[in-house]
Amino acid sequence: MGQVHPIPTQSDGRDAAVTKPPATVRSIDSAHCGLCGAKLSARALRYHVVSPQRCEMMTVCHTCRKAALGEGYRPAE
Repeated sequence: MGQVHPIPTQSDGRDAAVTKPPATVRSIDSAHCGLCGAKLSARALRYHVVSPQRCEMMTVCHTCRKAALGEGYRPAE
């Protein structure tokens, strides 16, 4: 049979050095359209498209999304 060892208590000081304080997370209130540069507020519709030239994803506004899809950009989703 195997041997059972007791769980160490936190009073030995080892756990105190390992634990870290929780990180703070802040939300991004706004972003900018990758094509026209318009400010996208927190409530604005934003879309992700993939550029045919650079193969990278960018965030665009509703108006630029319609134009981008006609110019060869692809939806990222």
